[in-house]
Amino acid sequence: MRIVRVLSILVPVLAFAAGDSTEAKRGWLGVYTDELSKPMLVALDIDEGVLVTDVAKESPAEKAGIEVGDVITSLDGQSTSDGSALRWAVRDRPEKKVAIKVHRRGKDKVLDVILGTREGSGQVFDFEWPAVSQEALQGAKRVLRDVGPQLKLELEHSDLTLDSLRKQMVELRNELRDLRKKLTEKQKNE
Repeated sequence: MRIVRVLSILVPVLAFAAGDSTEAKRGWLGVYTDELSKPMLVALDIDEGVLVTDVAKESPAEKAGIEVGDVITSLDGQSTSDGSALRWAVRDRPEKKVAIKVHRRGKDKVLDVILGTREGSGQVFDFEWPAVSQEALQGAKRVLRDVGPQLKLELEHSDLTLDSLRKQMVELRNELRDLRKKLTEKQKNE
């Protein structure tokens, strides 16, 4: 978590210092998705994917032929197992041509999609950046350089998928329930 905090501070500072503007475009596909359960994946005879539950009118997805009921299994060869990962992959590719692999009626199909730009996403930061001294910038670069290899290693071995986070939440809820039960028993005994 320390690395996440460091990055949340350093990345915007370094981007600003490098001359990036506060304007940012976000990619847009125009689909609504839902997770697939293990039994659904087995029934469809696929390992992973997200179910398309709706397609926005005149969206890049509609123009490329993506349909309700399709299962998106990959974007540019990178497999996808949850809607959040798909959104982030799309978000980082505004106005780019991507290959989206869908599973439709038992067959795989690759569709070329030119992603759109989400309306209203032009302004990410609604404040002006304060001036950053060269000393602060150099310090930030040093910290990022020191943390970089460790961050890369952590991200490569990270299991922070939506499913893993849900499992962790269930485990935490169970632990909390057990602790409450023990506390209640202790209070009764006193």
